[in-house]
Amino acid sequence: MCVLGFMQASRVEVNVFHCSAAISACEKAHKWQLAVDLLQMPEMNMAPSEVSCNAAISACERGGQWQLALRILSQMPDLSVMPGTISFSAAISACEKGCQWQPALALLRQMPEVNVSYDRICYDAAISACEKGGEWQMALCLLHQMPVALSLLSSMPDLRVTPTPCYNAAISACERAGQWQMALRLLSSMPDVKVIPNEISYNAAISACEKGGQWELALGLLSSMPDMKMIPDTISYSGVISACEQGGRWQLALSLLSFNAAISACEKGSQWQLALRLLSSMSDMSSMPDKISYSAAISACEKGGQWQIALSLLSSMPGMRVIPNEISYNAAISACEKGGQWQLALGLLSTMPDVKIIPNEISYSGVISACEKGGQWQMALDLLSNMPGMRVIPNKFSYSAAISACEKAGQWPQALNLLSSMPEMRMMPDEIAYSAAISACEKGSQWQLALSLLSKMSEMKVSHSVISCNAAMSACEKGGQWERALSLLSSMQEMGLTPNDISYTAVISACEKAAAWEPAVALLLDMRTRQLMPNGRQAGSVASSVRLASGKEPAWKLLDGLLALWLEHERPEGKLQSSWLDDDLCDSGTSEGVVRVLCHGPGVVGIFKPAGVTTEVAVHELTQHLARQKHMPKPVDLHLVSRLDHPTSGVLPLALGAVGSAAAKWLEAQFAGRLVRKEYVCLCGGPSLGLTGFQGNVSTPLHTVELDGGRASRTEVSPLGRQAFTGYEVLARYTPPPSSDPLLPSHDGEPDANGHDDEQVPEGPELMLLRVRPLTGRTHQIRVHLASIGRPLLGDLTYGAKEASVLRSCPRLFLHARRIELRDLAGKPFVTESELPHELEEVLAQLQHVAETGPEENVDSDAALLQGY
Repeated sequence: MCVLGFMQASRVEVNVFHCSAAISACEKAHKWQLAVDLLQMPEMNMAPSEVSCNAAISACERGGQWQLALRILSQMPDLSVMPGTISFSAAISACEKGCQWQPALALLRQMPEVNVSYDRICYDAAISACEKGGEWQMALCLLHQMPVALSLLSSMPDLRVTPTPCYNAAISACERAGQWQMALRLLSSMPDVKVIPNEISYNAAISACEKGGQWELALGLLSSMPDMKMIPDTISYSGVISACEQGGRWQLALSLLSFNAAISACEKGSQWQLALRLLSSMSDMSSMPDKISYSAAISACEKGGQWQIALSLLSSMPGMRVIPNEISYNAAISACEKGGQWQLALGLLSTMPDVKIIPNEISYSGVISACEKGGQWQMALDLLSNMPGMRVIPNKFSYSAAISACEKAGQWPQALNLLSSMPEMRMMPDEIAYSAAISACEKGSQWQLALSLLSKMSEMKVSHSVISCNAAMSACEKGGQWERALSLLSSMQEMGLTPNDISYTAVISACEKAAAWEPAVALLLDMRTRQLMPNGRQAGSVASSVRLASGKEPAWKLLDGLLALWLEHERPEGKLQSSWLDDDLCDSGTSEGVVRVLCHGPGVVGIFKPAGVTTEVAVHELTQHLARQKHMPKPVDLHLVSRLDHPTSGVLPLALGAVGSAAAKWLEAQFAGRLVRKEYVCLCGGPSLGLTGFQGNVSTPLHTVELDGGRASRTEVSPLGRQAFTGYEVLARYTPPPSSDPLLPSHDGEPDANGHDDEQVPEGPELMLLRVRPLTGRTHQIRVHLASIGRPLLGDLTYGAKEASVLRSCPRLFLHARRIELRDLAGKPFVTESELPHELEEVLAQLQHVAETGPEENVDSDAALLQGY
């Protein structure tokens, strides 16, 4: 109104289009009075149009003014405006909202008389008016008349199918009139006319059965809803409970429906044990579980990571006379996917057609995701390509899972091919698909492609996410593009994104590689302004760049400042733990005598890990042992900051605190900053490295590949790998006798990996005892580095000899973590040492005996000693 008045005052011509727009605005704002006033337009000296009249009628309809809507409709011919389909539809809708079924029907009958065509809205509103007025017969009559009335419009693609709301209104009319048979007949006839029922359709039919006292039929409708891909809601359950109550079956209603609702609640809350307990108790309550019960229980197990139980439930359904459906199988497939059981997920998919269940896109997406987690990228691609042949259209989830499978396997070209093929399948890649493809480029060290994809997201108007930006920054980090990573971090705020810990870790690591310590330190300060607490890895990366630029003392000074910050924000229980270990626990072992405490200090404990025991098992055994000590006020938290390989023995430092504690961050920072001094002893074989006391190093990058779905790994020298540095010193040399097994690599007369060609060293293979100091901590670093220069470790069947036998006197890998130096939570030096285990001392003693007595007298023992190497 103000705008129109301003236009008039400014002598701007106001026409009917301006007034119609103003009336439409009033209609949308629920201002029906203003709309009617504008329609009069006396001072405007102009006649209203059909658009303005329709807008005014709609405004009255929204405001519940059905009488006024009818008046405007009837006055339109007097204004030389002929009402159309929209005019009548709006007026009938106004009558429907006012529960005036007679005027609604009168308007519907009038439409052919004034040459106005019907549309769906007319019939839908008229049927709803009859439903509200309890005129079920009239509603049915209209419903059956509608296809005929709309036959002239059947050629229009969007009007070929009778709408579901009309049927819902007719079923509701029958329900109100107590005509449950007719309601069920309408529901069952909907698929015949290509109308898909929805939850409203079923709820109305259940309510009709409830009013008709048909509790068995109400239960049947409820149990059939999952087959129609519908989830019963509160209205569904309430209707069936009421039906059973009226039929004297209230106990059955409460048991079945309450159990199903309770199991569904357990599923949503990931309480799988309680869901199973409820399912098993149903038979005790004379209530047989149905598809809803089992599907919810399987989903609960899926969310709880219990794939074995989920499969057991699925296989037990036929024995309980419950036929599994699509929902049951999809939940079981998802359980296998979360459990890393790609073979079982694939098996479920292949058996679905055998039980007359057609897999859908959810089924395939679940199996593809399972293959992704299992490292089976080829299988994931095969499944995706087979979907169209099975008449299943891949969706974005299918493609994203397949792209992620390629990403995890480092197959970035395949990931990009999948991404580019999505538009051909009439789907646009979303943020998830782009993020997976960018991550694939990151793993393949393709930083240019990663940034190109990030830019493509903007062109395609796909919103960036923190995940996609993090993947791109990590790609820049691997490609040595620290300035680009820093620029991308600063641009996240312009994108409306908040950087997280992963964001800062990637950029800080990029700065570390470039020894750009000043921007790295600035990033730590920026984290604090964003209320982010730097973690140990981030602090260590910055300390490493400072160490490379200025030495160890400035690096320690930086970490000391962060330690004070961590301690300031430490929880009271974390501060208390550093003093829980007593001195008399040192050198005490577990009940099995496998793991023992060597020494401890504030925030740190050094333990001995034997060979043949995983690091995780060693920590668990020690935790259990400490928990049994009477003076311990509560279980002690021990946090792993480094690991020893399964076949490696020796010193292992642990943080005396939980994940995220000051102690954990402090040790993590020292390892990441390469301020921890580690010393190993190993026995390797091959061409001589030099005389005793000779020192060398290996600095080739290492790349670790996950095997068997992450259950195992193998490391190899690769330019795509991470920086690794291993220094060594020759402590002793043992020359094997001429008759020994010639499996040791021979010296070819060429300089070794360090460019050292020592003429004083005799040619031929020998065993060398080395002191090894790894500066970095890559998986299997010492073993791979020494094997890469032709000096594999004794007893290393993975990277060394391939034969099943090793030295008879050494039935294990000859690698021992002898000493470690770091600083405790008080900033004082913490040194832990562990002598060689007995079995390794025996090997050296035998070799020394051979060296002292001469090879001629020990030919047999020497040959046995070196058997299989």
